[in-house]
Amino acid sequence: MDETPTVRMPRLPWEERDRLGFVEAIVQTVRLLVMEPTEAFARLRPDGDLTSPMLFGMIVSWVGMLLSQLWNILISSSVRGVFGGMEGFEELFQAPSLLAIAGMMVVWPIIFVVMAFIGAGVLHLSLMMVGAMESSEQGFEGTLKVYIYATVSWFALLIPFAGSLVATLWHIVLLVIGFAAVHRTSQGRALAAALIPTIVCCVCIVGTTVMFGAVIFAVVQEFMQQGGFQ
Repeated sequence: MDETPTVRMPRLPWEERDRLGFVEAIVQTVRLLVMEPTEAFARLRPDGDLTSPMLFGMIVSWVGMLLSQLWNILISSSVRGVFGGMEGFEELFQAPSLLAIAGMMVVWPIIFVVMAFIGAGVLHLSLMMVGAMESSEQGFEGTLKVYIYATVSWFALLIPFAGSLVATLWHIVLLVIGFAAVHRTSQGRALAAALIPTIVCCVCIVGTTVMFGAVIFAVVQEFMQQGGFQ
């Protein structure tokens, strides 16, 4: 009886850095995630290795944060040079100090690990809520890896003024592609899972704003009824 040979999917270049070299592996992985994200996420496998993706995420997010902050300093200095004579512009375009940036860069690996587990945990719960885990074989490990490798979107922070918006949208797109590939679910369910945390945050912000607005309105109204403005 003939047996069909199992086709072994190639791993991400980053996971073969011992063969490719550290720099070449990270460059190839970033290029693959940017140019062919579907193929990149299809290469993920449930091997129990969280150290490699976590290290990749730390490096990519650290470099993205550092370059974006230095870029902000350059832009802020240029803008203040042009509009320095106008009152209020120096405060409006005040950039963080180099000392503050250095401090952030030192503690960033710890922040990233905590953020990755919390973010992936919330997204995994969202995936379960929309039924996107029914055919998955990778579980939380797959969700965490997708979240981490999607941090390549942080390079969009280098875009002046609109960098945060572009990075957020790009991150969501990568999450959708990654969840669909890793958990074998539809892009519709993957999109719903990726958007649920954002929608919940927006609802909480709006609800909190309305609540505080109502409290302030009630206090002002009571003050006026007591003749506070007489």
